[in-house]
Amino acid sequence: MTTLNSKKMSEQTNPVLVFYLDRELMAQQDIIRPYMDSIQGVLAEKESNMIAVFLPTDGDERLECVNPVLYEKGDMDKLNAIIEDIKTNFDIEQGADEGKND
Repeated sequence: MTTLNSKKMSEQTNPVLVFYLDRELMAQQDIIRPYMDSIQGVLAEKESNMIAVFLPTDGDERLECVNPVLYEKGDMDKLNAIIEDIKTNFDIEQGADEGKND
């Protein structure tokens, strides 16, 4: 399990992950609610203390950490590992929405 150092995390601002997701997907509550709950579950399981924010976009879907400069190298490596895991397992920035605006 990948976890961030909880002692240091309590002294810092929690990582904020911003999920920019397709506007049409986000309008479908029967799809987006379980999707968001699953992501929250992964973050809780990894004891990451991360905050997830979900925003609609008309552009490419992406996932960004809006405050990564607050972390030491070891914690940043763990944070990046969690982000990459989420991108892969939830199909973010994997090309599924490629060409949707063409």
